[in-house]
Amino acid sequence: MSTESELPTPYGSGSTYGAGNQNSLYRRVHARDTGRKLWTSIASYRILQQIRISLVFIAPIYASLNYFNFTHTNVNVSIVLFVLIFLLFIPSFLGIIFAQMSARDRLQLKTSEGKKSMNSIPGTERILNTLRERRVLETTRLLTPLFSAILLYFISSFQTDIILGSILNGSAIMLAVFCFLLSISLDSTEIPMRDNQFPLLSLHAPTLHHSALEKVITEILIAHLDPETASYFEEWINSLKNKVRRHTNPEEAVEYLLRTLHLNSLNLLDENRMFTEIKRVFKVSAVDDLKSDTKFNLKSLQILLQHTKSWQPSFFRVIDRLVGDVQRGHSSIVEDKWRMDLEIPPLASEGQTDLIAMVHNFSGKERIIEIEIISAEGAPTSQVIRLQSPTSKRLKSSIDLGEEDEDLVNALTEKLDNCVTLWVGLAWPNTVSGSRPVQINLNLDSGETLISTVVNTAISAGAHAESAGNKMIDAASSVRELALSFAE
Repeated sequence: MSTESELPTPYGSGSTYGAGNQNSLYRRVHARDTGRKLWTSIASYRILQQIRISLVFIAPIYASLNYFNFTHTNVNVSIVLFVLIFLLFIPSFLGIIFAQMSARDRLQLKTSEGKKSMNSIPGTERILNTLRERRVLETTRLLTPLFSAILLYFISSFQTDIILGSILNGSAIMLAVFCFLLSISLDSTEIPMRDNQFPLLSLHAPTLHHSALEKVITEILIAHLDPETASYFEEWINSLKNKVRRHTNPEEAVEYLLRTLHLNSLNLLDENRMFTEIKRVFKVSAVDDLKSDTKFNLKSLQILLQHTKSWQPSFFRVIDRLVGDVQRGHSSIVEDKWRMDLEIPPLASEGQTDLIAMVHNFSGKERIIEIEIISAEGAPTSQVIRLQSPTSKRLKSSIDLGEEDEDLVNALTEKLDNCVTLWVGLAWPNTVSGSRPVQINLNLDSGETLISTVVNTAISAGAHAESAGNKMIDAASSVRELALSFAE
């Protein structure tokens, strides 16, 4: 008698249950993406946008003139205007419906592949909530002109007394004004998931991240990627195992690539020199892939890098100052035993901000260091981060461009590989406002203080250029501008 059960085992080895479920998800994502692309492209059509904006502006004015019985005005014309507005809002409404469904399925697809719960990935809930809120606003905007048209239809088709007619007409005008204001708010922001290459990227805001960065540019870039793109990016890095030179590994090669792309964006490396540097760590097959139409090629990596720069300009200002100090042969690189560079935004939006610190050890000996951060009235008031500080080579003189630009890349690589880079979040309670000092002390484990610096930031309760919402808008705009420049 056989010991094997004849009952079905849908989760056992050899089962096709999971594969079938995944294939179904892939097909569903594709179908919903098709609808999203269609309706988003229609909603983004410039002529339709201009017509919609014009009608949304004209409709409440015309309805108001009709309310005060101006000559040559007709209630039926107002009804037609509101119906047209309703029809013009349908593409953007359907676009957000398909976008919400596509995002949910995309995130479910990636999490099911990794055998994780969707809620376990940082940033997922924020993306879904953003789309949910946008759907509510789009639904409201769609219904307001429809209700205005219905109210005016009652006035024109049924006998109403003066009081009831005034109430209905006034309500229609108020709804039209509300629709106008809501349209201004919605049209001032990017349409969600408009980008087809990285659809969820513009909806993501960094949440959890490491305080101490090793592969500095790679780690800060991944922290600013949405869960889907981050998952694909890590898969891409793993796929480079057999496409890098013997002296390096995929993580180091990608970090070197991103540094090279950043120097190229600063116009310090031309395209020929850039490819020369890339070929130092990647094999020919990988370089060809970077030039081809793959998901992660030079253009898409530049887009992701630009997205990260828009979110975290403070970090790249620290990098750029390091590049400048290397070029000029600054005393902090040539003469000093320790170098600490700090960057903090001048405004802390909603009581929160980030501190970037980079420490170089030119003493010739690895040391245990303690970076003490004291923020007045902050939460916490004081924090100490204890790390091993590797040694870095002290430059003898400045590094010039031209024929010596390879030395610049080498020097920058060495400085970024052998440093301590911190990305620390700071917060203050809602009761705190105004300018607040933040003191950063660089101490040895023996208790000796090497460097002590005070920086200031202004605490703001409202949103401004440094707030998450505005950064999302700026990042989306800068990415779109870069993508358009590539298309040209």
